Amino acid sequence: MPHRSTSTHRPLRAPIFHILVMLGHETHHGYAIMQRFAQETAGREVLLPGTLYSSIARMLDDGLVEEVDPPPGEDSDARRRFYRATERGLSLARAEAERLERLVDMARRQALLPESSR
Repeated sequence: MPHRSTSTHRPLRAPIFHILVMLGHETHHGYAIMQRFAQETAGREVLLPGTLYSSIARMLDDGLVEEVDPPPGEDSDARRRFYRATERGLSLARAEAERLERLVDMARRQALLPESSR
């Protein structure tokens, strides 16, 4: 299946962006992605299994992630599938993060959010 153009992916659907952010330059299995997301958001947001795995399937088809061998020392449970973001996935995640940053900056200028201490 040919990859869709970058423009059809932006803005990225929230679960796809969340998965790409949780992967970053690392390799994780699906359950670890869910756990990490819950931890990073202090439980305020969740990735449900159905959403996670259907998103990963779509991301595999679109070339945003790839399935890889378990990292050295990682539990080799045959049921676990490990994923890593592709360069294309990382590029789209960066573009989405920049788009969201611009929106947050607009919200600050409109006094919807306090000024940050950046």
